[in-house]
Amino acid sequence: MIDYISNLLNFFYSTVDFLEDQKLVNKINKSNINVDFASKSKRGDVSSNFYLIVNKKIIDSKYNLKEYLFDQISKITFIDKFEISDTGFININFKKEYIVDHLKKIIENNSNYGNSQYGKNKKINIEFVSANPTGPITIAHLRGAVLGDVLGSILEKSGYLVTREYYVNDSGSQIDILANSLYKRYQQLYNFEINIDENEYPGEYLIEIAKKIKDVYGDIWLDEDKKKTNNFFKKFAIENIIKGIVYDLNLLKIKFDIFSKESEIVNKNLIEEVFSILEGKNLLYEGYLEKPIADDSENWESRKQLLFKSTQIFDDRDRAFKKANGEWTYFANDAAYHLDKYKRNFDKLINIWGADHIGYIPRMRSVVSAITNNNDYLDILNCQIVRLIKDNQILKMSKREGNFISLNEVFKLVGKDPLRYFMISTRSETSMDFDLNKVVQKNKDNPVFYCQYAYARASSVINKSKEIGITIDSFSEYEIIKNYFSNEEIEIILKLISYPFILYQSAKFKEPHRLINYIEDLSSTFHSFWNKGKDNESLRLIDKENITKTQSKLVWLSAFRIVLKNVFDIIKIEPTESM
Repeated sequence: MIDYISNLLNFFYSTVDFLEDQKLVNKINKSNINVDFASKSKRGDVSSNFYLIVNKKIIDSKYNLKEYLFDQISKITFIDKFEISDTGFININFKKEYIVDHLKKIIENNSNYGNSQYGKNKKINIEFVSANPTGPITIAHLRGAVLGDVLGSILEKSGYLVTREYYVNDSGSQIDILANSLYKRYQQLYNFEINIDENEYPGEYLIEIAKKIKDVYGDIWLDEDKKKTNNFFKKFAIENIIKGIVYDLNLLKIKFDIFSKESEIVNKNLIEEVFSILEGKNLLYEGYLEKPIADDSENWESRKQLLFKSTQIFDDRDRAFKKANGEWTYFANDAAYHLDKYKRNFDKLINIWGADHIGYIPRMRSVVSAITNNNDYLDILNCQIVRLIKDNQILKMSKREGNFISLNEVFKLVGKDPLRYFMISTRSETSMDFDLNKVVQKNKDNPVFYCQYAYARASSVINKSKEIGITIDSFSEYEIIKNYFSNEEIEIILKLISYPFILYQSAKFKEPHRLINYIEDLSSTFHSFWNKGKDNESLRLIDKENITKTQSKLVWLSAFRIVLKNVFDIIKIEPTESM
């Protein structure tokens, strides 16, 4: 976090300590005290809720907290003026020279500007995508894919040691169905008459995989016994589908450090280890579950099973750990996988799941809490659905029906940058409409273009200045340029120096969309300033007759490009020198 925000927070925290030591206030939760940049406010550069929170806790009604704050805040060297508003917020303005001097920090730190040690050397695991290897990755998985990748970059910028992980569900009934579906496509290549059952995968992608088998092995699998054939087709299908998923994700510059397989977790006997842990904590018992709300089957029968007491932790009902027939549940397998991650000594786990897994979150958090003795060890971020729209029509997707829209197809239509940008443009918990027609438009209604255009405009000024021999390469006297900045430019500079704070918040709250909001606001303010310069000569960025004035503009323009590119690098979209 940037120094003056830290200094202000430290000041407010020490004030709380002082007031508590003097028995002037009741106990105060410091985490509720914020310092934030005043969004589009003319009343201050930053604001704090300190007075609003603390004044309510004053024990002695005669004590004048406002008077104390006025005396103490006035001593902070980088503050120009401040006020305590009627609403209880402290609005603070920084000294102009401090704001300008901060530009030097941006330019000196360059690509490292905004980085922090917030999570210094803490190991964090982000598991995302983890789509079942039953078909190509679709637009439905894309949101979680980009969220996981960008969040990983944000956390790395904040000092964390990040491992990006994909969990391959290579066991279970869906894999058996996949193998059988592929085998039928293989038979079809030899003119066998086949029928694709209702629960099987009819997608044409299986025909292409079947052709690979035919090319390499010919017809030898037509006469093999069923068990051997099933195992081969499982393995071949999974390997090829995962290879395709990796290829498609690479198009968007999404890569993983590790691929874990469910079958490997099972072979490590980790389920038995989870069983021992839960049994030792008296969190398992034999009992009966009520009929699930989502199950509308008339033949549902309650059977005695081994149940996990998840209601004792986060859940609203206990969950089956072992089936009545003695088989471990999928939930037990998943618990074992999280034990595996815990044994790899991560300080924190983050899972990114789709909307269809929202009901699974409480039980998973419960069992991980039981395994690790830490209620905060696992965070699960939920991604709501993405509706793909083209020509005002919603495109429907289904892997089994075979009419899904693959990530690869969408990539060919719109490219990497719009896909990555828009997938993190809003809170992941809200649903999203992704309009294929709008995201390729090159106008201000397309925010990714608008942000890239801001970078291009700044670059054009810097390049034109070079052509006439004006640069900042030898410029070092920041003190002499402070009087050349207009109020409009100071507004932009304030936004630039807020970037480390925005990045810190994005890491702390695990919300990449804050970066999108930030660069859209920054770019919009820049474009507004640019347009004013068309009519106001004093706001123009190049003055051939005043080199120092031009250099002052180049200083903040260079800082502007650095900050914008740093965000682009995190999102993995391309800066554009010209448009």
